[in-house]
Amino acid sequence: MVRSAAAVLALLILPAFALGQVPVGTHTVVDDDTLWDLAQQYYQNPFEWRVIYEANRDSIADPNLIYPNEMIVIPGLPGTAATAAGPSDPGATTTVALPEAEPEDIAPAGTDLIQFGFRQARPAEQVRSVFFQDTAAARTPSAGTRATTRFAVTRDAVYSARWVERFGVEPAHTGVIDGFAEGRGLASTIRSFERVRITMPSPARVGAELQIFRVVRDIESVGQVVIPTGILTVSTIGDEGVVGVITREYQRIQPGDFVRPVPSYSVQQGAVAQEISGGSEAMIMGFAGRQVLNDLGHIAFLDLGSNDGITIGDEFVLFGATVNDARGSLQVVSVTPSMVSARISSMVDNVFSQGIVVRLARKMP
Repeated sequence: MVRSAAAVLALLILPAFALGQVPVGTHTVVDDDTLWDLAQQYYQNPFEWRVIYEANRDSIADPNLIYPNEMIVIPGLPGTAATAAGPSDPGATTTVALPEAEPEDIAPAGTDLIQFGFRQARPAEQVRSVFFQDTAAARTPSAGTRATTRFAVTRDAVYSARWVERFGVEPAHTGVIDGFAEGRGLASTIRSFERVRITMPSPARVGAELQIFRVVRDIESVGQVVIPTGILTVSTIGDEGVVGVITREYQRIQPGDFVRPVPSYSVQQGAVAQEISGGSEAMIMGFAGRQVLNDLGHIAFLDLGSNDGITIGDEFVLFGATVNDARGSLQVVSVTPSMVSARISSMVDNVFSQGIVVRLARKMP
């Protein structure tokens, strides 16, 4: 009877649910709870944090701020069964079968996504603003400053940006570095301007630029972190195979590293991100490094991607902050269909951590 009462209470607290969100219970917030944690606890998928946030918008003004003893509704996911615990009986759970619903935001067949789902970015009304965009890691916008000779994001920033792939599979690649094109004895580290031999199942083109990369670690419940180690240019194709010259060195390059065509780069000189209103929210799913404290230039992974209209150069600010008085901001430097890599471009204190929600505040034209 207690469990049934909890479900009824959930219906009375917040009647305005999004389509397909069936309330199955409530959760009483305790210290250190976040929307990330609750989505992991109730849905076994932290990428579904928006389901809880959307169902509680009337009571949660800032998704980074939920308070102990606050009662929030836990809605179900369309077409699934969800488990919820009543606040009056924390140890008891009840499972409610939910009706099937038409899936939304389904990726097109063959799209290379991290398999966690995504949400369509909300349309935003653009408001024109001109400001200076420094290409260094630390950058402070300056309204009215001319930036006609600069790039909002440099080519090297895009080519060297780490990204995330799904668990259990090799990242898509077109070849593997075998080693030095000429004998180097016991040397294992490949340096700039050295020639390397590449195994490629498909023919290469002389002059083609290839990005070199490898998987370095996992982020629990998110995916595998991939780190670019350098850039090479194909120099010869002959009997000994494909040979390339290292032209950029971002990290230690080793035999066994993968190669692929360099990412698309279409940032126009002088183009700067412009302020928007009503920008979409994104959650920080993790960071490229293992550091405890994050700093300027560090890379964070956000759960929006190109399928949501996000492009290189877009900027996010700490949720709830005004554009001109943000406690922290991030600039997108790499994009996949369902996630982006964004470097910390400004911050006040250590404000960024896993589970923090940020808001799209500036959009590239």
